[in-house]
Amino acid sequence: MQQIHLAFKAFDIHEMLCHAIAEASGLYVDAGLSVTLVDATFLPDEALPENTFHTTCAAAMTSFLAGRPRKIVFVACDRPMFWLYGRAGITSLKQLSQARVATFPDVAPPSFFLRQFFTAANIAPGLLPARDDNARLALLTSASVDGALLSSLHLPHEVTARGLHQLAFIGESLRLPSTGLAVDSELYEDNPDLVASMAKLFQQSMQYIYDADDSVLRAVLVNTFGMSANGLDTSIQTVRDCYNPLGYSCYSLLQRAIEDMAAATGLTARAPEDLYEFKYLIPDN
Repeated sequence: MQQIHLAFKAFDIHEMLCHAIAEASGLYVDAGLSVTLVDATFLPDEALPENTFHTTCAAAMTSFLAGRPRKIVFVACDRPMFWLYGRAGITSLKQLSQARVATFPDVAPPSFFLRQFFTAANIAPGLLPARDDNARLALLTSASVDGALLSSLHLPHEVTARGLHQLAFIGESLRLPSTGLAVDSELYEDNPDLVASMAKLFQQSMQYIYDADDSVLRAVLVNTFGMSANGLDTSIQTVRDCYNPLGYSCYSLLQRAIEDMAAATGLTARAPEDLYEFKYLIPDN
């Protein structure tokens, strides 16, 4: 078995669903791969082990714009799974104009997404960085803040069941490859067979998400991500609405995504073909 590492920043369905399906369905074993997970939240690139793949494509994009060599070879989501919610009594974006909103840490790409969203909506609430979805949700349910940006640890139907209000789905207005598979250029150039194998394997995982027989998907959502069997049909529909069945995105979308991220971060836009490579997924590409 060949040893590889998979680096993540949040263990949720937004980042890790394809991995969880590959593990549960035996795709890794069939490919002769042994996968060790690495929490890369606080690890610099030089501390990561050899043969590391990354699930956080938005983070890979910001690294690329900052001049670090990166390649994204698979896109799991290009409708980022982030939702903006209001506490009880907050039912519209306008009510957040002078409010406090819990968001991601400043260096995390979702914080860029939210600032960009508020700029487009012409409102400027006070932003309060918080460490994770659980912290942001606790701040919101206790009315310590008026709004909060949450990812997929808690899906919309679960959040609204607490008496909170969904104000926006960020992936509706911002199309950007947020999760999938990214590698540094050294791995991409030195071990193309391994990179190709992982990209194709994740594409196989994607088929389980959209298969009419959703037994594997259901088992993974419950057993790996702790979702309740109640409301599982709604969870599956949310996943299918956000995920990308092809595993890659069109270059017009990619160009716009890079331009949006560059504008949000103050970095210089670069050509999408320098970052994205889908030759392992698209026949005759």
